Amino acid sequence: MARPRRTAQIDSPNMPGQIKAAARQQMAQHGTAGISLRGIGRELGITAPAIYNYFPRLDDLITALIVDAFNALADAIEATEAAVTSEMCGPKILASCLAYRAWAVAHPVDFQLIYGNPIPGYVAPAEVTVPLARRPFDGLFRLFLEAYQSGELVVPAEYTPVPASIAAHFATWLPTASNNFPDALLCLLMSGWARIHGMVMLELFEHLGPVVGDTEAFFRHEIESFWRQLSSPDA
Repeated sequence: MARPRRTAQIDSPNMPGQIKAAARQQMAQHGTAGISLRGIGRELGITAPAIYNYFPRLDDLITALIVDAFNALADAIEATEAAVTSEMCGPKILASCLAYRAWAVAHPVDFQLIYGNPIPGYVAPAEVTVPLARRPFDGLFRLFLEAYQSGELVVPAEYTPVPASIAAHFATWLPTASNNFPDALLCLLMSGWARIHGMVMLELFEHLGPVVGDTEAFFRHEIESFWRQLSSPDA
């Protein structure tokens, strides 16, 4: 038996939210490339042209979903960091990493939209999405730099020297980002992100759980172990 469709009020102030909710449902069922204005219209009981009043193009809807996802992830990480009472950077970094995973697990569709496979034909407007893509990591950038400057974090010798090609690339954009990051520290931060992001993606696609069982415990263990490698014995 076919599932009954909703009938939405076209002029409802909640209509943009209903459209985005229907789009997320489509992505959950058919993947991030499965968004269709016609399908959303059928789900909401309205015509596809009625959606144009809120999102003139499908690309506009996708961009709105990306904006929501980056902001929600950043808000979750920032709130978690703010709740940590320790003066040290380490506990705040751990909490931020755990918040990154927790949000991804709770919102897998949104997470895969911003970090998964590209949607064919969609080109994100860089002026909108690039600043938002940085937001979830602003805190980690700041915390890593503060920990380094205070001596709480020590860059392991194996992260130096940085390959010349990577250092040359850093030199092209770091000044514009107003980040006074040593190259080795930035490589270390990227290594940390590769770890947390890789574990999250393996978990979301159900590759990690069958091997380790308790994915949350494994994630925490890995991040704590990584931080111990970086921590100064005097910190």
